[in-house]
Amino acid sequence: MMKRIAGLGVVMTLSGCAGEATPSSSAEQFMSSLSELCGNTYTGSVVSKQAVDADWRAAPLTLGPVECEAGAVHAPLAVGEDRSRTWHITRDGETVELRHEHRLKDGSPDPVSYYGGYSNADSTSSAMYFPADEASKAMFVENGLDVSVANVWTLSIEDGVLRYALARPERDFRAEFVIGE
Repeated sequence: MMKRIAGLGVVMTLSGCAGEATPSSSAEQFMSSLSELCGNTYTGSVVSKQAVDADWRAAPLTLGPVECEAGAVHAPLAVGEDRSRTWHITRDGETVELRHEHRLKDGSPDPVSYYGGYSNADSTSSAMYFPADEASKAMFVENGLDVSVANVWTLSIEDGVLRYALARPERDFRAEFVIGE
């Protein structure tokens, strides 16, 4: 089922199965909210206004179908016809891990792939903040993307909207997906 959404990319994780006790930690509560996306596909849009995002604003965004397994959510993101991106979110104890997978046109891994980080202490049950981890920073530097070492990604779910953001000095990328009626 396709749902209309305003926003862009997301990687998510699932925290357990139906019938479990009420989630207690922020990570567990966040993952529980993400699990409601499983099996569905959403459309979205870029809501940030930086010139560098013009192509993404002009293209239809499709998130999904969102696939889930115990402790993980995998969310493919298409920008127009480009289906080279997938967000992976997994629960890691009291934190949540976000990874961005990128593929080349031939389907092989992009040299800059599986970057991301772990939720930090500012994270809550409705918003997770992921500063770039050391492995991602090293990959960015190795590939001439030094500016990306300051990346902080955010995933949030509030009021029926899934929001994805990338922030660093002089960069503000945001997308939204309406996931609830």
